[in-house]
Amino acid sequence: ARTAVQDDGEDDDDVILQKQENKRTYATSYDCGFIFEQLWKKKVTDEHGNRIQPEPCPEVRIPDTVVYKGGFPANWFFHSKIDGRLLKKKPESLYIPHIFEAFGAENGTCADQVVASYVGTVQAESGPVNNILYFDRRRLKDFLFGENSLKEGFLQRFVAPGAVPFDSSARNTTIHATWSPYNCLVEQRTNNSKLDDKRVGTSAKVNVTSGRVETIPISAHTKLHKQVSRKCRLMAQHVAAASYDHVEVTNMTCYFKVGEKNKLWLLWCSSASVNPKFQDAFGYIPSLKTFTGRHSPEVNCPEHIGAVEKATANSGPTSHRLGCAL
Repeated sequence: ARTAVQDDGEDDDDVILQKQENKRTYATSYDCGFIFEQLWKKKVTDEHGNRIQPEPCPEVRIPDTVVYKGGFPANWFFHSKIDGRLLKKKPESLYIPHIFEAFGAENGTCADQVVASYVGTVQAESGPVNNILYFDRRRLKDFLFGENSLKEGFLQRFVAPGAVPFDSSARNTTIHATWSPYNCLVEQRTNNSKLDDKRVGTSAKVNVTSGRVETIPISAHTKLHKQVSRKCRLMAQHVAAASYDHVEVTNMTCYFKVGEKNKLWLLWCSSASVNPKFQDAFGYIPSLKTFTGRHSPEVNCPEHIGAVEKATANSGPTSHRLGCAL
């Protein structure tokens, strides 16, 4: 009988341990690529509740993006050149050589050609860290055909910046937006080096770190600010309309980029907050399949994928690494 009691106690301990392991936390449930699936979902009613033709989020353009789950490509989202819709390729298209040819094509950036970037989340002592890696064609091939140590994240085709009049080459520039239904803060972050500057390494020319960036606040009266604010509002409205619980987004941190012909591209959404009734006690948002966060996780821009593990291992609550704004 005594042995039976001990066995029952051990079973209870196993159950408790399993529940603790399955508990969703910010470290285990944050998804840096959640927004692509949400924008692709079809909404079937308009803002008045009337049934409409199912459609993905309108007016939001994204580059070709392959979302990775467990270290393998899971979904490929792209912007249709025919009708402008956000579409998803069939599963049979998720073929590594096919991805390499599509993402490795030249895009007119510079001699050594940055063709793609990968945003992957790793767990550090201080919490989730988003690592952004930039690839030329050779590094992209090594990444795709090798073992991916960044299990969760997304691969995205690099958006070449538009040409600047009377300038030999453009600088890599991203648009950072913090949106809420009542306010939208937008700033432009520009790399200090030109893309054709052969004295500077490839990663240094496309990364926008605190030591190599010119940050300019964008006035609310400009056309760019109005465009960014409108895109964010459309995304929040679409997520509410397409989600099964009509989740109310109260805050988003998004990255955009202005490409050729002044087209505005959404790169990704690094964080989102919702009305508390749409999340559980731990902050997990079931309908968005990510963890709520008013502030984005730390972003790190290593030179190559081999530096990711080293940077993560050396990180901690008191680490002071340069933040990268794409």
